[in-house]
Amino acid sequence: MTDRNQQIVALIDRISASAKLAQALALDDTSRLLAMALLDLQTKLHAISSDELRNFTRTVANVAEFKVRAPANDTARVEPGKNGNMPILG
Repeated sequence: MTDRNQQIVALIDRISASAKLAQALALDDTSRLLAMALLDLQTKLHAISSDELRNFTRTVANVAEFKVRAPANDTARVEPGKNGNMPILG
């Protein structure tokens, strides 16, 4: 690991501890800002470009939106049969 990366890891550790303390003190805005700083440092440490991060967050947002929308009202509610098994819908 390069000296620069070791320094970034040390900085991540310090900011992470500060973020936990801010969260424990209910300093929500400060906690969010520190979380953003952590993300920025981690992307630099792992050489993740802005475009890669943007594409990743879009993909995650799309998956999360799909999971929220998936159990829509278009699924029929089925009660278990007498023996506890689900009936087969045809």
